[in-house]
Amino acid sequence: MKIIHINSYDGNGGAGRACIRLDKALKQEGIQSEIWVNYKFGNDHTIKSFNKGGFRKMITAFGILAERFISSFISKPIKIPFSYPFWGTDITKNKELQEADIIHLHWINHGFLRPKDLQKIAKLNKPIVWTFHDSNAFTGGCHVRYSCDHYEHECGNCPVLKTSNPSDASHDIWLQKNRAYKQLSFNIISPSNWMGGAASKSGLLKGFPVHVIPNTLETTVFNPHDKDISREFLGLSKDKFLILSGFMPSRNDLHKGTPYLIEALELLTKRVPAQKIELVVFGNRDNKNVPNFPVKTTFLGTISNDEKLAYCYSAVDVFLTPSLDDNLPNTVMESLACGTPVVSFTTGGIPDMVRHLTNGYLAEYKNSDDLANGLAWVLETPEKEILRRNASKIVRENFSETIVARKHIILYEQLLAKEPFEPVLSVITVVYNNVKDIERTVLSVINQTYSKIQYIIIDGNSNDGTIDIIKEYDQKIAKWVSEKDHGIYDAMNKGLALATGDYVIFMNSGDEFYSPDTVSDVFSSSSNADIYYGETEMYNENWENLGKRRHVAPETFTYKSFRFGMSVSHQAIYIKRSLAKPYNLNYQLSSDIDWILEAVKNSSKIVNTRKYVAKYMVGGMSKKRHRQSLKERFNIFTKHYGLIPNLLNHFVIAANLAFYYFKHRRTND
Repeated sequence: MKIIHINSYDGNGGAGRACIRLDKALKQEGIQSEIWVNYKFGNDHTIKSFNKGGFRKMITAFGILAERFISSFISKPIKIPFSYPFWGTDITKNKELQEADIIHLHWINHGFLRPKDLQKIAKLNKPIVWTFHDSNAFTGGCHVRYSCDHYEHECGNCPVLKTSNPSDASHDIWLQKNRAYKQLSFNIISPSNWMGGAASKSGLLKGFPVHVIPNTLETTVFNPHDKDISREFLGLSKDKFLILSGFMPSRNDLHKGTPYLIEALELLTKRVPAQKIELVVFGNRDNKNVPNFPVKTTFLGTISNDEKLAYCYSAVDVFLTPSLDDNLPNTVMESLACGTPVVSFTTGGIPDMVRHLTNGYLAEYKNSDDLANGLAWVLETPEKEILRRNASKIVRENFSETIVARKHIILYEQLLAKEPFEPVLSVITVVYNNVKDIERTVLSVINQTYSKIQYIIIDGNSNDGTIDIIKEYDQKIAKWVSEKDHGIYDAMNKGLALATGDYVIFMNSGDEFYSPDTVSDVFSSSSNADIYYGETEMYNENWENLGKRRHVAPETFTYKSFRFGMSVSHQAIYIKRSLAKPYNLNYQLSSDIDWILEAVKNSSKIVNTRKYVAKYMVGGMSKKRHRQSLKERFNIFTKHYGLIPNLLNHFVIAANLAFYYFKHRRTND
């Protein structure tokens, strides 16, 4: 498989860096991957340029400058980037491009690929993937939308342009793109849910498939370093609360939110003496309009060495980004990977990375006071080390090279196979007299963004109003029955008998899928597995979060994985229906363990989605009849592992349980 990545520049800017990181990650997975750019600044011989030689580079530079001049000429003097596609390049005669299996577009502005140049690429008859690093691809010229919704229709009356009317330049550009896109079939990759949602609303992209796959970074480079050593290396104070921020424009800059940063610092100094705080800034600096900061400020300048940048993140207490509109900023991901919490506004794709009060603080949008609250929270929290561990852990689990590369590879394989991997999933809910929770479970299933779901409900002849709620959603339920059964596993067997999907999962009353995108995320993690599994979050009967289970899902799942306990919960495992035998009714409370182990033994491809995929409500009959449940579990483990190994394993189980209870004063299953 040969992938050609196309970008305007070689690592100049966030899109370029993301492109290079993806290229490296794909190569590590054995994929033939190359980057081709319009203008090459660096000396990396692995990155190729469409414009070699002094004369062609000069012409290319002229086109870049010409587009930027015209764009600034027709725009108002406000710092909202706008591109007018005046100059372009026909790249279709390139031999490498013609031989590629997949053409992967990235950021293509600044005199590179106009709409009509993109239209020519369609004639190569290659699958095309396009990663949206900003909003330009689906607007009439703007790279940042803020609250403007004109892109949802045909643009025009653009608030950025000097001459604004229904037929202005933004409308003209929109029409150019519309003509080109009608000839150009491509799959969209959005690094964030926020960008993906906006792209789906665009009048230009109705019907285009959108895949949310984050950017990656080198986790071997961006990882935590000792704070004192990092500060000494950079010559920074060892006894101050250090706040890091990147790319410091002027006070008048809108996009980067500098005024809010200044206000937040001013508010923070009313709570904490200014002499105890220091702002550290790296990146470009507007020397003509340097703001007056209320605390001591150290400018590190542009840092092109990633190893040094990792020391910058590690040296500080918090990374502050007041950006008002950002896709999936590299700086946030880099900071978290280095174990440094992030404070930011709740905007763009940042919430995909920052979990409020877990690895950072998400402030109310454009609220400087709340931004200051976030800084104060990081300063005052007694769990700083936990905060730092959470920061790096989230990046390793969601944005590592291997995880992101594999998601891209799955998409590439699907495009080359012509047919996407979209199996039918039979979701089975078993319920009896649970009017309190059944609707929440039903909504969790029917609101999944994945369309190929067969929903089956097996009710045990409820008489508390549960059936009335089921009837309200009758049109969204493929099959439902209400009749007496001989226990939960008899009911589950009824569901299996009605299931016709390629895969089955049980989401019983009171449980939920983790998010609306869960099923889609599961099947996009790999193609044609026998079993998919993930992690589960626990909730009590009042639907209060109890955190993750005591038994953490194993990195690699085999039948031996259960020998010390049920490490994958029933709600978090998707099993190919051909492998799903009926439940053994000799077990009344723990037959699900036996059922899963039987399927695992007969599976050859088991995929860890590395995501939280379910929310599970603790309790149920296994808790109420706990002694019987434990006896059944012991018998099941003996059946699969043997009596003597099971006895030895139970010593480990008892020790682990005691240690967990001593530490947490609870025994989450």
